[in-house]
Amino acid sequence: MRIVRLCLLSMMAVSLVASAQPLYKWVDKNGKVHYSDQPPPKEIKKVDQPRLGASTIETSGLPYEAQKAAQDFPVTLYTTPDCSAACASAREFLSRRGIPFRESRVVTPTDGDAFKQALKTDKLLFPAMTVGSQRQLGFEEDTWHSLLDVAGYPRTAIPGAASRTAPDGR
Repeated sequence: MRIVRLCLLSMMAVSLVASAQPLYKWVDKNGKVHYSDQPPPKEIKKVDQPRLGASTIETSGLPYEAQKAAQDFPVTLYTTPDCSAACASAREFLSRRGIPFRESRVVTPTDGDAFKQALKTDKLLFPAMTVGSQRQLGFEEDTWHSLLDVAGYPRTAIPGAASRTAPDGR
């Protein structure tokens, strides 16, 4: 029994060392791509050392339906510095549902013109939201739920996950 444990432990140690070996990628003068655990010949100028992670597919931590909805129907929340309570409620609503969204702050008259053009309106009513090409001026929770439901976003957030907000930097 002791020998079996020792063998298993040795095999695990060897596999860990083997997986820690560097990987080299280079293209030879004929355009052929090479991958090797040995360094390339000295005449090769450009060498990549790709890093392999535990998974070849990176995920954002969102469920598939949320990832798909975010890709097909991105959400943008439009706010202003003057819109404190209503904008905070809208932000909280999106976070509670776990919706990944971009926040665009309308601060200058130029921002206001861009907002009017993006939402195809002549009104400056905040908060506002776009879900893909759909738009909603003002925060009405039931209407916002409907827009997000139709786009395929999940009704509730994953426990312990936060919505991903990408502010526009203002």
